[in-house]
Amino acid sequence: MGKIESAVAWAIQTANDNSHGYSQADRWGPDYDCSSFVISAYEQAGVPVREAGASYTGNMYGAFLACGFRDVSGEVNLDSGAGLQAGDVLLNKAAHTCICIGGGRVANCRTDEGHPQPGDQGQEIRLQSFWPFPWDCALRYAGDNSSAAPTEPAAPPTPRSTLKKGMSGEDVRELQQKLKDAGYDVGKAGTDGIFGNDTFRAVASFQEEHGIPVTGTADPETIRALNDTPIKEQGFRLPTLQNGSKGDGALFLQAALNLLGFNCGAADGIFGAMTTAALNRFKGERLLEQDGKTDAGTWEELLKELLKGVSA
Repeated sequence: MGKIESAVAWAIQTANDNSHGYSQADRWGPDYDCSSFVISAYEQAGVPVREAGASYTGNMYGAFLACGFRDVSGEVNLDSGAGLQAGDVLLNKAAHTCICIGGGRVANCRTDEGHPQPGDQGQEIRLQSFWPFPWDCALRYAGDNSSAAPTEPAAPPTPRSTLKKGMSGEDVRELQQKLKDAGYDVGKAGTDGIFGNDTFRAVASFQEEHGIPVTGTADPETIRALNDTPIKEQGFRLPTLQNGSKGDGALFLQAALNLLGFNCGAADGIFGAMTTAALNRFKGERLLEQDGKTDAGTWEELLKELLKGVSA
């Protein structure tokens, strides 16, 4: 069985096994979130995407390309799913990802459906038809597909019980990501897997705010408390936008508005008058202030509407 086939088989097997559910707190097995699910599918198949730095949707693109994937967005239709093949990874860098399993279907790790306990209490991980989420790209593995690991779910690496300044590795990277998701600044280097001064300060700030002895060292008590801390809205990394904003955030907003039926013209990444008018129509229908800006509440409503397509 090749790596692509192994990744697809693992995704299907995991989706069909109710001992695996959705979780953003404990996300590397047996429960997963959307990104750790797709990353784990290929990691256990022998493609070291996690080792290359993939840990959430925002950094998957570069890590997957570094491991032999190529961007085939120009060869497929991201609105209809035409041209997609089993093993292709659909990615929206800001919000979601899933893996194609063939036949116009995907394996999708989507939500805990209000059930935070371990395992699947409904369709937290499901096999479903392709749907037109505002995908940024489709990635296809083009590396060596000659061999693969077994399709049993891979056991996560055993983390070190205490992390402190000077350490490095994947468990430090996960610590940094959890700190960022909880709203703590880990510095310009971000989730680089190196426990430096910025990570030390972030841990100390977390400890102070949660009544834990302030040491700057992530001991078991600190890590447990961090695992229980919900992800803040900025974990989506969706910025406040308004007339004049440019870039990927504006492009995603325009694609989302167009998809939801609020026409803002061509999605060109330039937030202009048509985008402002479309955004205000959307906000007006949801009784939000029509100020032409995308604050956290606006993004929450947009993502809620977009993700309705997942359960359709």
